[in-house]
Amino acid sequence: METAPGTAHAERSANQVACLRFLADAGVAQTVGVISAETGLSRPTVHAVLDDLVAAGLVEPSNAASAGPGRPARSFRFVREAGMVAGVDIGPRGARVVLCDLAGHRLGYAELGREGRSVDETTVAAVEAVAKEAGADLASLKAVGVALPGVVEESGRLRASLVLPEVVGQPIAETVADQLGCLVTVDNDIKLAALAEQRGGAGRGHSDVLYLQVGNRLSLSIVLDEEIRQGSHRIAGELGSQRGMRWTRNAQRGQLVWTSRPTGEAVLQAAAAGDAEAKAEIKDFCGQIAGRIATVVLVVDPDVVVVRCGGAAETTTLLRPLEAAVAKELVVPERPPFVAAALGREAAVLGAAGHAFDRFGSAIYGVQNYPSPWNKLTHDDERNYQ
Repeated sequence: METAPGTAHAERSANQVACLRFLADAGVAQTVGVISAETGLSRPTVHAVLDDLVAAGLVEPSNAASAGPGRPARSFRFVREAGMVAGVDIGPRGARVVLCDLAGHRLGYAELGREGRSVDETTVAAVEAVAKEAGADLASLKAVGVALPGVVEESGRLRASLVLPEVVGQPIAETVADQLGCLVTVDNDIKLAALAEQRGGAGRGHSDVLYLQVGNRLSLSIVLDEEIRQGSHRIAGELGSQRGMRWTRNAQRGQLVWTSRPTGEAVLQAAAAGDAEAKAEIKDFCGQIAGRIATVVLVVDPDVVVVRCGGAAETTTLLRPLEAAVAKELVVPERPPFVAAALGREAAVLGAAGHAFDRFGSAIYGVQNYPSPWNKLTHDDERNYQ
């Protein structure tokens, strides 16, 4: 009985994924026999798959010496340097950029100022700078993910932004794609940070995550069934878009205002050091925002609430009074735990890179359904989480 063409194609793709994923995880060349044993595929199938992957430039034969006498067994390795993917997080004053290979290993990371450049110019300059520092050839750049503050349309254009109003309506994705000659995707920075925390950070292992970031502004994003919750009009979680909405009494157009210290970071640092006035302000702040967070918790019922507020020490200082304040707003005893974010200030830029892998995976690898390397992206030993 012959196999249907569609079934055969799906089986072939699954076999390619199995072999490529094993080689990527192994990190070193492996023999056909080992690949066969570890993937459960027959040796003839492995040979056929490797021929396809070698032709695609994703795998190459290695001449590793055999431990025994006679002719050494052929071995193969994943050519992770065959392509690169970048993530860029753009803010009003500067950008963060990460460059990684096809296995998700970091090739370079940089932070640079805007210096009067437009968002598209900053994005291109950031990618070029990190590639130059890493000694990487941009000709192998496959895709770029860009994180921007504001409501981002599916096309990648900003529909609204309090932080970057001058960029609203501009074709950022198209412009950057033309200049870098690769695929480009653009999304909201907080949504991408939430995705990164769910895939490889504090929300790892949970399908439904509520992400709360407290900085100059208070931002919230939702991941449901392991995907960013966008909504029909891509405004899900955009509470700051509600006219007249204030998280706190003193907030001004979404900007948080503090009284015991000039900035929220300073207030949290003082509270962590035991300052009574700062601790009182943090408790009052948590009480003010708890009602709206409790409402979202009741609507979404997430597995976990991931909170980020500056560095690890600042987030820990905020976490317990915030969880207690939200608990007071809820009648039901069941509630999600509140945990500190794990990816720090790099969450959005890692989310941007991972989102590019997610969206353009088939084009990046030339293999259908190959999983994005979130584990390597978010667990690189060189990360500096603050």
